[in-house]
Amino acid sequence: MNQMSLITQTDVCQKRACLDNVRAVFTENTDGSYDVVLEINSNKFLIAMHNIANQIDSLELISTKGFMEISNKIILMIKRLIEHLRYRLD
Repeated sequence: MNQMSLITQTDVCQKRACLDNVRAVFTENTDGSYDVVLEINSNKFLIAMHNIANQIDSLELISTKGFMEISNKIILMIKRLIEHLRYRLD
């Protein structure tokens, strides 16, 4: 009988942050970048980001789920929200 491991490699690489109706799952990649699944109420965003010196160097909004008109203001709000949630991880 083979027993499956209780903790997988993805479980170790993932960190979660919650703030009221906002949830984020940060998955660290091997090159130091992060894949972030951001959930705000019923809207979900898949975001790729790269950190340098505790600041977001690049942020890429890969996909969204839900109806939302994406503007520059919303992208900047998402960036500030991810920075805030990332600080809550430490």
